[in-house]
Amino acid sequence: MRFKLLFLMLTLVFSLFLPTLNGITQDARLRATLKGHTDFVSSVAFSPDGRTLASGSWDNTIRLWNPHTLQPGLIIKGHTNDVTSVAFSANGVMLMSGSKDKTVGFWNPSTGKLVKSTYNKYRTNETFTSVVYADAAGDHYWSASGSTDNLVWLWKGYGSANYPDYYKLAGHTQDISSVDFSADERTIASGSHDHTIKMWYVENRKLRATLKGHTDFVSAVAFSPHGQTLASGSWDNTIRLWDVATGKTIATLSGHTDRVLAVAFSPNGRTLASGSDDQTIRLWNVATGRQKDMLLGHTNSITSLAFSPDSRTLASAGGWDNTVRLWDLSPAPTPAPTVRITPSPVVSPAFGDDLVVKIDISGVENVAGYQATVQFDPTALRYVKSANGTYLPAGAFFVPPVVNANQVTLAATSLSGDSDGAGTLATVTFEVVAVKPSYIILSDVMIMEQDLTSIPIIVKAGNVVVRSKEALDVNGDGVVDLQDLTIVATHFSTVGINQADVNGDNVVDIRDLLLVAGEIDAAAAAPSAYPQAISILTMEEIQIWLGQAHQLDLNPAIYQRGIAVLQQLLAVLTPKKTALLPNYPNPFNPETWIPYQLAKDAEVTLHIYIVNGTLVRTLTLGHQPVGIYQSKNRAAYWDGRNARGEPVASGVYFYTLTAGDFTATRKLLIRK
Repeated sequence: MRFKLLFLMLTLVFSLFLPTLNGITQDARLRATLKGHTDFVSSVAFSPDGRTLASGSWDNTIRLWNPHTLQPGLIIKGHTNDVTSVAFSANGVMLMSGSKDKTVGFWNPSTGKLVKSTYNKYRTNETFTSVVYADAAGDHYWSASGSTDNLVWLWKGYGSANYPDYYKLAGHTQDISSVDFSADERTIASGSHDHTIKMWYVENRKLRATLKGHTDFVSAVAFSPHGQTLASGSWDNTIRLWDVATGKTIATLSGHTDRVLAVAFSPNGRTLASGSDDQTIRLWNVATGRQKDMLLGHTNSITSLAFSPDSRTLASAGGWDNTVRLWDLSPAPTPAPTVRITPSPVVSPAFGDDLVVKIDISGVENVAGYQATVQFDPTALRYVKSANGTYLPAGAFFVPPVVNANQVTLAATSLSGDSDGAGTLATVTFEVVAVKPSYIILSDVMIMEQDLTSIPIIVKAGNVVVRSKEALDVNGDGVVDLQDLTIVATHFSTVGINQADVNGDNVVDIRDLLLVAGEIDAAAAAPSAYPQAISILTMEEIQIWLGQAHQLDLNPAIYQRGIAVLQQLLAVLTPKKTALLPNYPNPFNPETWIPYQLAKDAEVTLHIYIVNGTLVRTLTLGHQPVGIYQSKNRAAYWDGRNARGEPVASGVYFYTLTAGDFTATRKLLIRK
């Protein structure tokens, strides 16, 4: 009653206004991580009925999965080199694949048997990088494949007894990275390393238009379901939306911090998904061009994306993390009106440190004020201070707290507007006087509308727990180190009982990662003690983790120690100078990796020469950010072939790195 009277008096006095806060919310949820491939996962595709998911990998196989039961299906073997792309026919009776073995395969997905391969009939000396089927039904189909011979190969009918007819579309001056058909099958688009997109008429194979605007390799193209819009992803870190009729740019979508490798439209065309070297998937509102979601979980580049036909699932290929992930896009259930202590459970900091908790609200509308009593264990915690949260509009009046021995009563009201959805009502800071399991309980909670009507809610208390060092040793090897850190990162967004959930709140997130990082010996974060950091972690990963940590405003010292360790690791992974490193293996046959490090962003190019100075091959790596490019998924790769795709002879060669104004040369040896 006293609160209602106070609320009424404040209603007569205050009249400020501020809209409620808006932000990006992650509606998509990680549903499953599919493991089985033993090498780089390059491509994913759903069957038209949504009952089968296909994935292609550099382990030379195609794997079929049941996306509903998550059970693995057939493993299709037959390619003799990396599988680069997979695609289903419109009726699902045929699965197409492209490979570095210079073939396109047509498979029966029910049996895993090869129906036809282009190898014997149509030879090419180059890799097929991308394959796609048109949507036509019947016995014959248009299908297409892009190749590193700068050609789009257009196939008409896979044939049950005969080889398909084929046509070559020439016009690009560098590798074809991606191809896609429009919904009406009249147009095919191709993206290329020559920075352009070309659209071709299918029936007469004539060039329809060349789209220019990207400033680096075009890595992915996709038509919208209605066929009026084309999306493209590029190594310039952007996505462009194009008007198919005019060839003009509709919008440029920026947000990724590294190369965009994959784009895919949802079946209704309203959402565009993009995947990047920055290890994130972003969902965009096509109509507004605004990002509406960011999905975190992969620990490497996202190389391919595919929506299920019912739009409820997004599949993603994780490149060198060797996994396929399924994301649940079905609408999240409306949360019950709830007020709770968060985080809960919360890990107790050390003696004398601050413990900060929030009183959070969700699933409520028309909130204009609140009252709540916070009870705590005085043998473990001492109340220090409290503050109004950001949920109520600015100008809301925060009633001075009423503090007793083991409880504090908080209240606030706004007369200038109300708030909906989820947010923080208040924060409460305690000092830890004893490190022990304890409690924080909410009681006498009232949530009020402007007219003083009370809103029914569910109230949830919180627990303070003490986590042992053993719990932070995720892999159980007796030491908390970088291996434990990467295991937690790999399980990000996993819900339920999980060893990586070190704080026991049933979800693996940045809090778990910071707890593990905070337990790593800070002195051991020096570069000399962490040589393995370079091979395990990347600057981009740590920058993402630090960004998440700062967004949550985690104050307790136990989290701050974790942030400090991540900052030290970031310093380890930030090169002080640009350098060209020795290739590995060396000598080699037939492939090698050439590592390097950049102290500043630069356009990076590698030239490979014979000892007499004749240029053998140029590897254009594009604009690269500061970082160490040493592991196999980041270093420059040479397959021992010249610019024409021919294997070079044994002997000594030189490779020269150019990065901005930096140039360096080293020697390598091919031994056959």
